[in-house]
Amino acid sequence: MAKRYEMLSDSKIEPAATKGTIVYSCHGCDYGCANDDTRMTGVEHTSMTLNEDGSYPFFTHPRHMLKPLED
Repeated sequence: MAKRYEMLSDSKIEPAATKGTIVYSCHGCDYGCANDDTRMTGVEHTSMTLNEDGSYPFFTHPRHMLKPLED
């Protein structure tokens, strides 16, 4: 199972990922998307998914707007 997080804000990319939604770290390659978003916004981003196993599809989200949850 992938690392779990609680969304602290609504995603601007994934309509189903709203504040309070549980999301998971993406285990696949994000093809540089989180890096691109970090460089373009100046805010560190990471790739997340709604799938508990960490599989695609993924979306990026600011890291500081994710609350890590204990397993």
